[in-house]
Amino acid sequence: MTDRLTPPIDRRTALKTTLGIGTLAIAGCLGSADQDSFRIGAPWDVTRDPLDGGSAHGGGILQRLGIIEALVGVSDDAEPEPALATDWERVDDVSWEFALRDGVVFHDDTELTADATVTSLERTVSSSAFADVPIEAVDATDQSTIVVETETAFAPLPAHLSRPEATIISPEAIEGDGVTEPISTGPFVFESFDPGSELRAIRNDDYYGETPTVESVRYEVVEDDQTRRLKLENGELEMARELPQGFAAALEETDGVDVYTPAIPRIRFVTFDTRSAPFDDERVRNAVSRAIDRESITESVLEGVDSPAIGPISSEMGDWADPSIGSTHYDPDRARELLSDAGWTTESDGVRTNDGSELSIDCYTYNSRELPVIGEVIQNQLAEVGIEFDLTVVEYGAMIDRVSQKSFDMYLTSWGTLIYPDPDRLADMFHSEGGLYHGWKHEEVDTLLDEARRLEDLEERRTRYHDVQTIVLDEAPIAVLTNYTNVIATAAAVHGYEPHPTETTYRLENVEVEG
Repeated sequence: MTDRLTPPIDRRTALKTTLGIGTLAIAGCLGSADQDSFRIGAPWDVTRDPLDGGSAHGGGILQRLGIIEALVGVSDDAEPEPALATDWERVDDVSWEFALRDGVVFHDDTELTADATVTSLERTVSSSAFADVPIEAVDATDQSTIVVETETAFAPLPAHLSRPEATIISPEAIEGDGVTEPISTGPFVFESFDPGSELRAIRNDDYYGETPTVESVRYEVVEDDQTRRLKLENGELEMARELPQGFAAALEETDGVDVYTPAIPRIRFVTFDTRSAPFDDERVRNAVSRAIDRESITESVLEGVDSPAIGPISSEMGDWADPSIGSTHYDPDRARELLSDAGWTTESDGVRTNDGSELSIDCYTYNSRELPVIGEVIQNQLAEVGIEFDLTVVEYGAMIDRVSQKSFDMYLTSWGTLIYPDPDRLADMFHSEGGLYHGWKHEEVDTLLDEARRLEDLEERRTRYHDVQTIVLDEAPIAVLTNYTNVIATAAAVHGYEPHPTETTYRLENVEVEG
């Protein structure tokens, strides 16, 4: 067990001294205090700039560590809640007022004002990350209130302002299109950064909220799963994140280790190219979906830790999931019927043909720990209904390049479905102008998603999102496979840790280490 943590250096003095010359000197080094840091191991790299890396990686890690904060937080019910803004209201269809929290200062001791907030958000609005968020202008009405104007009525605005790209950075740290350091308002203060290796932060003793117990944090990039596990078991980490589902049972039997397996709003799924044969035929898409035994995948590959998915939004994540979707849709006999109806008949070798062409499918996935194995299970299951399946595993970027540039059959991936606390994420997935590459265009779905963005009434929005999910299930531009459970392990001496349901924060301000 580690010793009690030693007092941190005076970080604010260093910040105020050095920002004037455009660089940030490291005011001392944790050095021998290394062993006293709360050490976290995870596979994802981190960046200095919240606009880099999206919600899961890069800037998202800065937010999860409690270094940067946004106007809006995310509650345990996966809903927007106050953070740097104590309140907000929709003044009219396109205008929102946000009231800033009093008495907040940045890590460089400058005050959080409306002008500073506008400067930071203007940078966010002009970035590619917010290209699909219809913000037209951000203005200050006084030093405690800002107004955000949208081009059209946009109900999910508060949820989007909880994203890491929308976190508020001190204007003194903004230099051109980038930032010198992630100087924000959170319970931890950025200390140092070694790309691809680690980030260090220290406690913000002047934090307006709950002051952390731990005095410093060291976030280590440890890509290999087994290495993260061993470092935790050997006392080199206090927390290991993103562990494989297959580690959970063994870790639960390991002395000195506590294991957490929270469900998070993320799904694994296959995406079909609906513009080209054979998946331009809705019957073939549905046949593949019904031929996949999701229970078998979760019990074998995922060790019973994850659950089968029945829709694009998990029912565990609140009322946004369509309650009419009630099963995993596994029905291989119906799959065979659909294929026969679509003209694909079985030959003597068991493979289906249509006009002399075999029903042979190419599927791309990337080298995530479980996706290639899930692909192999799907290969065997589709063979049972007469579909030949060829799996190609590449780097994630190579997969996206391939499926975005020309026709394909299908690809296997995973996405967070509530990376901000609103089902507007369904527009990213299923609107004809969304970010998946299925090429599926459905006029009613586009209309429902557009209406849900404009409406203020929650029940009316919910009805439209339920309708979208029903249509998606019927026409199958994707086939959902499994929900996602995070496997996190900590040293048993760590107390007070509570996983956040959407992973917006690691809640490090709540943890303490006994010893």
